[in-house]
Amino acid sequence: MIFEPYKDELEIINNIHKYNDSEYVVIRLTKTMIEKNNIDANALLRDLLKNNELVDFDLLEHGGINGKKFQAEFLFNNELQKIKMNFYRVNNKRGDRRFSIYGIKKLFQQGLINEGDLLYVSVNTQKPLPTITVMNITNNIPSNRILLQFFGDDRVNYSLSRLIPMIRNVAQKGYHPNSKGIGKISPKDAGDTLESLLGIQTNNSQEADFEGIIELKAKTGRTMDTLFTLRPQFDGTPVAEFEPNDRSRVSAFARLYGYDSEKHVGYKSLYITIGSDMAPQNSLGFFLHVNEEERKIELRKQLNEKKDFLTAYWYFDDLEEELHKKHPATLWVKAETRMINEVGEFKYVEAELSRSPQFTTFLSLVKTGGITYDWRGYTTPHGAYSGKNHGNAWRIKNKQRSLLFGSMETINLQ
Repeated sequence: MIFEPYKDELEIINNIHKYNDSEYVVIRLTKTMIEKNNIDANALLRDLLKNNELVDFDLLEHGGINGKKFQAEFLFNNELQKIKMNFYRVNNKRGDRRFSIYGIKKLFQQGLINEGDLLYVSVNTQKPLPTITVMNITNNIPSNRILLQFFGDDRVNYSLSRLIPMIRNVAQKGYHPNSKGIGKISPKDAGDTLESLLGIQTNNSQEADFEGIIELKAKTGRTMDTLFTLRPQFDGTPVAEFEPNDRSRVSAFARLYGYDSEKHVGYKSLYITIGSDMAPQNSLGFFLHVNEEERKIELRKQLNEKKDFLTAYWYFDDLEEELHKKHPATLWVKAETRMINEVGEFKYVEAELSRSPQFTTFLSLVKTGGITYDWRGYTTPHGAYSGKNHGNAWRIKNKQRSLLFGSMETINLQ
């Protein structure tokens, strides 16, 4: 299962993220875990270990004696303590995936861990060999000093210290003409002009604009609510049976599950916000379910009080790739605009830094309803598909944004 951090624990995770930009998993300790030391290695933990070439549970023989043992590092308060961990499969027919922390009862007796505490597990890739790192983010929280000592300096702040003087120099010179010249201001012009002023070449590279670490985005409106757009998969669902052509299935979804449109008479509309099963946020019975074992987020529909069924889904890998692609560490530069003799001009007045989100936090916010999916479009009820899709999108509530990105750091440019 996925253990949802409380708000104060998410704030601790965001602080750790300033030093450790690797993925992580969280595990909420129970009395049984501490007493029996036989802890479930959930799918996210298995992925973390496999992706860092530490443990592939599928290759392990059954029995704790055949497990893979590592010396890990437990960070707490201002200290670091070596601990031993064993990752193994239980000697039963299923070969359940488990792990143990040697000396877990001693850690409990010392007051370093307690029932109900949330453990943060990550892999430090800054060392010569990948090192498993464990932290208690409920009690005995590691200090910034030990985080700095263990993970090294904040790479984002290091690049930012060189970027900000350059942007501040541009900002203090007032308005700058649009780099494209004469014409109406388009949404990307403020960013293109700023990059031109900074000597950054506009290109199609997937790397962040500045030193491969910070993406630069200038904006003339309010900050984003939409995280990204990504169409779901439909194989194995009623939509796939209804519409054999995969390219038409988004429209088919609206036709199959939509309602008669009042605004677009004669069409089927589907304009809904879809939240988790705890907070569905629509009256049509749709909700999101995080299926950790199959590594996908499912869009399900309630059939009755006891039954629901799968209507669409997204794979974790696709969601994570899109999230990181759209949101690296980003400096959002606010610009004011004006038109002088048919040429747009920009004045850069303020900047905000957001850090790259971590996918485990994204899943936690989906689970709690902080991140939702909007379905927005209409289509014909039969025959050839005709209508409009407004870009179905993953969105985040304003008050939850800092939990995903960490606190937005405001930077004065004047």
